[in-house]
Amino acid sequence: MRRRVFLGGQAVSLLGDGLALLAVPLLVLRLTRDPLLAGLAAAPRGVGYLLVGVPAGALVDRWNAWTVLVAADVVRAVVFAALPVMAWTGAASLPVVLGLAFVAGIATVFFDAALGVSLKDLFANEGLLRANAVMETSAQLAVVGGPAVVAFLAATAGVETALLLNAATFVFSCVSLFAVARVRTNNFERQGAGAGFVRGILEGMRFLGTCRPLMAVTAVQVVVNLCLAVDTLIVYLGRVTLGLPMHAIAALVAADGVGGVVGAMTAGSIARWLGAMGAVTVGIVGVGTALAAMGMVSDARGLVAANAVQGAAVTVASVVNRSARQAWIPRELMGRVTTAIRSLVIAVTPLGAALAGVASHAFGNDPRPVFVAAGVCAAGTVLIGWVLVLRRLPPPPL
Repeated sequence: MRRRVFLGGQAVSLLGDGLALLAVPLLVLRLTRDPLLAGLAAAPRGVGYLLVGVPAGALVDRWNAWTVLVAADVVRAVVFAALPVMAWTGAASLPVVLGLAFVAGIATVFFDAALGVSLKDLFANEGLLRANAVMETSAQLAVVGGPAVVAFLAATAGVETALLLNAATFVFSCVSLFAVARVRTNNFERQGAGAGFVRGILEGMRFLGTCRPLMAVTAVQVVVNLCLAVDTLIVYLGRVTLGLPMHAIAALVAADGVGGVVGAMTAGSIARWLGAMGAVTVGIVGVGTALAAMGMVSDARGLVAANAVQGAAVTVASVVNRSARQAWIPRELMGRVTTAIRSLVIAVTPLGAALAGVASHAFGNDPRPVFVAAGVCAAGTVLIGWVLVLRRLPPPPL
């Protein structure tokens, strides 16, 4: 029962993340009408990882992970309750809104790190894959449904109401965590509290560098994420290059989330059929194939279908890879190793987006050859990794 309460609370919390994807940028657009600043407001989580990712993981490993979860939910609830109040009272200036958004993003980094630890506490290794599949399904549904809810509320009751709903999701998550915490007191001892902070970070880096399975899948993940950054040009590809109407662009964006839901629901079955690394490899080959197809299709149906396949494939690879990582990493190192990997992976995304933009410009502002090249690179990287390393890795106990 406590596991269901935990997963249910986190599903609602993930809905809050989905609501924030559109609610905060809409508030910033109302204040500035600047698309660049609105885009920045939509990426507080990524900025948070770049700012505090590695130290956040080390701190979570020293602290009580469940307390960190509750504290992060409280911070995010306060932030998203404060934003509409300031908007109603006329106190919502741009620096304050962006500052609060980044505070929420940093709280999310701590929450993510503590969540990995708590999942390992609450679920045996054999249950991690199912738990991560449920979490990812909720996340993908939130990505699809969250912006739609915000758009409806913004048009009817105002964006402030959407922000209050966002705050309520984190309150609900916090309550569910308290309910679970009452039966998890034996797991509340602090881990690694005697270790020095810097030494703790170095210990996590050392484990990552010496754990062959983690190094192999992380290296592949970094290269693949570099290739996946071309996906930032998908709206440009559809709207400008192919001249698709807005309703087709909306379907294109939604297709990724729909595919993600399918991928999350089937990840466990695929991993049991092919093994963990086999599922990751097949997923990334699917991602590469979908990216290459995006560069070759010429109509809306083809592009929407390719994006749905990509969403499903990347989710399968992500769910299985995350579960394997949680099984391989010792509980006392979970926070710092997980955030180190995420920070590394997130750091290459803006680099990949910049490279994709430059390459598209070199082809006369045509991103189609770049999509094909990125797809071939992603699929080729994981296939080489499979031949050289991945197929020989010990299977995680999933």
